[in-house]
Amino acid sequence: MTIKIGSRTSKLALKQVEIAMNRIGVPSFEIVGVDTAGDKRSRENKVQFDKKNFVEDIDDLLVDRKIDIAIHSAKDMPAVSNLSDLDEIYISNDLAQRDEKYNSRNDILIFRKNEDPVFEKNMKIGTSSLRRKLQSKFFLEATEIVNLNGNVDTRVKKLNDGEYDCIILAKAGCERLELDLNYSELDHLTNISQGSICLRFNKKREEILNLLEPFSDDEMKRKIDECNNFLNLINADCNSAVAVDYKDEVLQAEVYGKNEYIKFSALNAEEAFIRFKELDGLRLLNEHS
Repeated sequence: MTIKIGSRTSKLALKQVEIAMNRIGVPSFEIVGVDTAGDKRSRENKVQFDKKNFVEDIDDLLVDRKIDIAIHSAKDMPAVSNLSDLDEIYISNDLAQRDEKYNSRNDILIFRKNEDPVFEKNMKIGTSSLRRKLQSKFFLEATEIVNLNGNVDTRVKKLNDGEYDCIILAKAGCERLELDLNYSELDHLTNISQGSICLRFNKKREEILNLLEPFSDDEMKRKIDECNNFLNLINADCNSAVAVDYKDEVLQAEVYGKNEYIKFSALNAEEAFIRFKELDGLRLLNEHS
C-alpha cells in the first residue's frame, strides 16, 4: 500500500515529510503537494492572517479521503479544531531527529555572513510574528522592526540581499534544512509546539491509526493540549502576542502589550487563566485588536 501524504510544498515542509516517514518507517509514500491559502497570502505579503490557513486545505483532503495522512508544522495547528473526524499525533524534535542540536524550540537571530552576530538597537530586524516583534522591542530594545514574509529560503535571501540587518527564524526549521547560517541563539520564550511535527489522520481509518500510534509522543501531545487549552481560555491563537511553553511540569506564559508585558507560571491551563486575569492580561491582548 502506498501512503498518500498531504503537505505544503516548501523545502521545509517536504523535509518534515521525509523526517516523519523515516521515523515511522514507511517505505512507499506519495506526496500530494498543496498550495494552501496561507502560502498564497504569504506571497501577497500579508502578515496577520490565521495560521490555520496553512492547514485547512490539506485537512480538507483528509476529510474527503483523498490523502491518508496530513503532515503539518505543529505551530500552525489551531488551538481548537472543528473537525471532529480527525485526530493527530506529534513527533517532537528529539524523536524527529535523535541529535541534541535538533532538540530546541528556540528562535535564532540571523546575520549576514562575515558579520559579527551581535545585535545593535538601530539594526533593521525582520520578522512577521507579532510575538517576535514585541520580544524584539522589549528584550532587544530594537527600534526598527520590519515585516518579513516568505519561506525560509526567501527570508534568508532577503537578508543576504541587504533588505535587513538581521532576521528571526525558528532554530529547528533552519537546522532541518541544514542551512549554513551566521546566528546567535535567543533565549526568549517561544511556543510549546515550535519545532514539533503534527501528523493528522481520519479517526475512522484504523489501519492508519495502527501505523502511527506507536510513534506518538504522548507526553508532548499532553503538553501541547494543556498550552492550547490556555490559549483557548484567553481566546488567543498563534497570531496573538503570547508565548506559552510547558517545562518541568510548569506552564510558563508571557503576554505582550504595545508598551508593557506580563509573565507568569502555573501548574495548568485553568490556574494560568486565573493569573492572566489577575495581571490584566486581557487588556494587553486586546491592544492589538
